[in-house]
Amino acid sequence: MLGITQYGTAPTGFWRGLLLCLTLAGLQLSAYAQADDDELPRHPLEIQALTQPDQVLEALPAELERARAARDSRLLALLELARANACRVVADWTCQRDAGAAAALAARMAEDPMLEVRGLIAQSRGSFARQDYTRGERLLGDAQVLLEKHPSPALAADVYLGYSSLSFMLGKHESAARYADLGLEQLGPNQALAMRARLLRNRARAESQLKQLDAARATLTEALAAADAVQDPKLAAELALESARVARQDGDIETQIKSGRRVLDLGAELANTQLDGLGHEVLGLAAMDAGDRETAERELRTAFESFQQLGLARDELRLSRQLMELMVDHDADSTVWNRLVDRFLDLDREVSLSDRAKAADDYEARLTYANQELEVVRLASEAELAREREQALAESNRLTRWLMFAALGIVVILSFFFVLQRRLNRRLRAALAARRESESKATDLLRLSKGLVFLHDLRGELVMVNLATAEALGTLPEQLVGRALGDFLSDESRVDFEDYLRRLALQHQDEGTMQVRRMDATERLWQYSTRVSETRGYAIGSAVDITEQQREAEALRKENLRDALTQAYNRRYFNEFERQQGTHCWGVINVDLDQFKQINDSRGHEAGDQVLIAMTHYLQSQIRESDAVVRSGGDEFVLLLADASRPQVQTLIARLRADMNAAPCRYSLGQALRENGESLGDTLARADAEMYRLRRMAREGRA
Repeated sequence: MLGITQYGTAPTGFWRGLLLCLTLAGLQLSAYAQADDDELPRHPLEIQALTQPDQVLEALPAELERARAARDSRLLALLELARANACRVVADWTCQRDAGAAAALAARMAEDPMLEVRGLIAQSRGSFARQDYTRGERLLGDAQVLLEKHPSPALAADVYLGYSSLSFMLGKHESAARYADLGLEQLGPNQALAMRARLLRNRARAESQLKQLDAARATLTEALAAADAVQDPKLAAELALESARVARQDGDIETQIKSGRRVLDLGAELANTQLDGLGHEVLGLAAMDAGDRETAERELRTAFESFQQLGLARDELRLSRQLMELMVDHDADSTVWNRLVDRFLDLDREVSLSDRAKAADDYEARLTYANQELEVVRLASEAELAREREQALAESNRLTRWLMFAALGIVVILSFFFVLQRRLNRRLRAALAARRESESKATDLLRLSKGLVFLHDLRGELVMVNLATAEALGTLPEQLVGRALGDFLSDESRVDFEDYLRRLALQHQDEGTMQVRRMDATERLWQYSTRVSETRGYAIGSAVDITEQQREAEALRKENLRDALTQAYNRRYFNEFERQQGTHCWGVINVDLDQFKQINDSRGHEAGDQVLIAMTHYLQSQIRESDAVVRSGGDEFVLLLADASRPQVQTLIARLRADMNAAPCRYSLGQALRENGESLGDTLARADAEMYRLRRMAREGRA
């Protein structure tokens, strides 16, 4: 339905994270909260789970055991749907997915297609929340197939809501709006009001992302009118958060504050810490837009602590960005700032690793699924052929034995055998034709796949490539077959190609990256996974072009080493410098600006910023190209001297002291040279101690 091949983009900052929270929350709510729809049977515990999920989860094990003992599959399906609803409210997505799967299985045994569809929808939404988009989309497709045979407007609308939310998560906002409209077309004016409200919410969300703010506000008004008739605090919270987001885009601070307080009230009603954190975050952003820094920082810190308490790393990462943006324009306590930056880096690393692992798992699952499908087709064809041969052999043996004991009926038996043999031959030919057709379809699937797929023998000679691989190399598939894969690798990767072939021969599989060279001589980085088909004697490889991701990661790494104001290196560069120098000797000069606070107090922070920028340029002009200027604190700089000797350090110290009047601001100096292979931190500490010693001596001299 959606063809998931690429994740879309979403807004940055708070709203990017909030939209994902809203989408996941709304995705979970739709199949369960529609108590106003009489068409769909529900267990009372399913409705109770909306407001008392913990009590429902405590009561369910006994109810499920009684249903199993009574062998009542339909009741079991209804109870599993109630469990899925309760798990959704407490944000246990794995539990929701498993409960949905159990509900679908029980409904299938009870031959109740409506309950089976609801179970598939619950399972798909649990998969979406775990970012298993491929499986979730396939489950929605299975539900759609069932609905074609057993129509239900409410469930059809629910499926379209799932596709709409999935499209929004992938950044396909026009598709999200279109699926929401398709879902609304399934419902009558007063039918399934909770479902209608969520579909309208999805459409408003997509319209706001498409910059159609007037249409988004009108759609939200209609959604609120539909939601007023439904007692669903979670739905009310979703709509309040959506109203706050649209209001912020429109600069309406009053509506933001009103919506934020509404979310806090609903969070308290549901005892939901995540809603409480989102409400404080809305109020914090409203205060920041209004210029109330103190309130903004207080509300954002409260939200930050709520998400930290729940272990919501993505929400905590989003809040740390907001707090850093708030603190960077004001004097902030260095200890608090450093602790916040360290926490931000830890969270960023944790989320990045999690995303990469999920992406790798999703890619591996897709490839494994495709290989399993091909293997199933092949095995089914071979099994059918073997059964036909076995039947033919058994029939021939039976006829032969009869011929030995019935010589008088030889003519009749031979005639019967001839007719039967022709029938078996026709069936055998049909089986062979079916096998050839299956193999042809599998070949077409590989050729038409948008992923990079290639086959080569164990010497590295290409046997087949699909169109996507040929286009990625800038040529046609026919021009690649028969050539060695190594011919299309860069010089660096070509050296490792023989090792790649040896690993395939020994381990029958290999994974890694290769630098490929297109026909136009440009180079791209592929991440590949290759397996050897033991029955066929060739290797099947698939690859993903990760060139842009690699470049973006390298650019981000370099950007993180720079101070945003002065463009000098920041403290993160210390580790990079120490790694580069290895065992070489280095020199360190601490530069601490004298009376810089007076500049800020008398001339303002902008003047102080200009002094810091000018000081950076001045220090950079004093050192070699191989050296580095690091802004280690507010008015503190460090000169890192590569491959330094004591005379070089003393010469630079003398020059800096002699030229001090030419600098934008007077300063104090402290220097140290690496001793006995010590760490950079130890050298910095000695230079700092030297600077304070000289300052103390100067003060005593003045006294």
